[in-house]
Amino acid sequence: MRQANNLEDLMRLRAHHRAFFDTINGNLGTALGFKKRTNEEISDEPAIIVFVPQKINPKWIPGSQLIPKKLEIADDIWCPLDVVEGGKAETEPEIPQAEDDLAERLRGWDDHIWGGSQIANWINQQQGSYSLGTLGVFVKKGDVKGFLTNQHVGVEPGKKLFHPVPWGTQIGATEQTIEYVEDQSWYGPLSDEPQTYVRADCAFVRLNENILPDLNTDLMGIGAVTELEKISLQDMSIMGRKVQRVGRTTGLRYGTIVGFGYEFIDDNEVTVYTDMLIIGDDDIPFSTHGDSGSLIVSRDNQKAIGLLWGGWQEKLRSGHAQENWTYAVALDRVMEALQIELLQNV
Repeated sequence: MRQANNLEDLMRLRAHHRAFFDTINGNLGTALGFKKRTNEEISDEPAIIVFVPQKINPKWIPGSQLIPKKLEIADDIWCPLDVVEGGKAETEPEIPQAEDDLAERLRGWDDHIWGGSQIANWINQQQGSYSLGTLGVFVKKGDVKGFLTNQHVGVEPGKKLFHPVPWGTQIGATEQTIEYVEDQSWYGPLSDEPQTYVRADCAFVRLNENILPDLNTDLMGIGAVTELEKISLQDMSIMGRKVQRVGRTTGLRYGTIVGFGYEFIDDNEVTVYTDMLIIGDDDIPFSTHGDSGSLIVSRDNQKAIGLLWGGWQEKLRSGHAQENWTYAVALDRVMEALQIELLQNV
């Protein structure tokens, strides 16, 4: 028997013990990552992270409710478990939007539209209600030029998108969206549970031809993104990666990937996966409302890694109080699902 040493091993172990995880009282979900021991730094030991509403000394827990220190598949592989106290905050403090020069340019005070720029759509034009989001990155589908953002920003095929506000300039219309994908379609046979989905939350928006001269395909404040990084399940290389993003609300932010394959039960009692959990560096939130659709790129080589779709104020790290976590989906799978590729120039 060998110890798990990659994400695929951890996914196999978690799937094998699905029934066990369902028995844990108050289970808030699980993720794949590295083991952290009390009073020690996070190790490089692959582990399944189990989030519970309250972490209690095993001395006070009935034997039937004890969570073991490790899980195994007989004569095959094993990994340690890392139990972390978690929970969603009852109230979320408002994260103020950035007010620097970069953020103002993203929100429309620039001659060009960049990756990271503000986009908008009408919710109800007669009532004057609208939604704001972020243009992630420019892409192409065959000869059709467009951009990538979230489904909940692009809404549905035919939806008109504007910059920087819905009474501004129409820049395109949504052509294709994906909200949820069955788990086995995303991760393969490693995961195939009933009523279980991955939140892909992506949209391809076709650009209007007359707007092409006004585009800059770089990410404002970051630069050119020339390559897509494929996330491998055969190692743990995505864990601990330093990343960055730029979006219309908080501008340029930096963070670290600390979890993969987070699985939780949503308000409709449906099991949902998201590929990445990201925390902001130096306890500065990595994102907030309006940053949805931002492209996540690596800090060391500016490769495109993920698409940001949400975030909540939660406590999901041992030794930390409530903090802002960002959820993201793997960009390589998004690009494959939408059959698009990065657009280098217009």
